Amino acid sequence: MRKILLISTTLVASATLAGCALFYPNIGTDETPGDPMNPSPTASPSAPTESESPSASPTKELAKPRLLSYDIVGTDLQIIAEVVNFAEDGGECIITFYSGNTPVVMERVPAEHNVSTTQCFPLTIALSRLPKGIGEIVVGYESEKYEGKSEKTEVNIP
Repeated sequence: MRKILLISTTLVASATLAGCALFYPNIGTDETPGDPMNPSPTASPSAPTESESPSASPTKELAKPRLLSYDIVGTDLQIIAEVVNFAEDGGECIITFYSGNTPVVMERVPAEHNVSTTQCFPLTIALSRLPKGIGEIVVGYESEKYEGKSEKTEVNIP
């Protein structure tokens, strides 16, 4: 009886530990979600030649930001957003609140990489800064490499 109990306990412990390896997202790395990503080396830009215009800016790739959620908490509007088509550090999310076609409040928050997306830091706006009634939120994203805006999302401010 003791032998069966010992074997059963060993099998359960082994299965449990093996199962942990399947669900651990960073297996084989020492990077945690808060660590900066290791950027790949890039060639340093050369000085512009006579045929190049020094003011010509490279075109940026399209960012696809989206509003994940918004909520009225007490006297504040809390906004959570992300960029879904890449993961990078160093960019900024621009949250703009519109009343009609007029931008009323624009706030910038830093962004950082998540596992497969770029997560905007949470943003809180005091309701006293926003007009009551129907408004719209647009999430923008800017970095050295990417830029883009979301579609407008309608919100009701009490």
